[in-house]
Amino acid sequence: MLPWAALLRITAMRWAWTPSEFWAATPRELEAVLGLGHPANGLKRSELDQLIRTHPDTATCGRAGDQKEGRPHD
Repeated sequence: MLPWAALLRITAMRWAWTPSEFWAATPRELEAVLGLGHPANGLKRSELDQLIRTHPDTATCGRAGDQKEGRPHD
């Protein structure tokens, strides 16, 4: 059995996660923040630049009204 209370305490204290953020996290996300599992390889600068060009930030990104105005959040 997993030590849920300890995991919740660690994520709240180290990363300031709320309980709802903790319970919404996937097992892979929990592994990543706790340093478990396989280490991820970092992005190369050229890969980051490509992501920025492909998915630029917008002034309305993530706002509740985006869906209503026909601008889906990616």
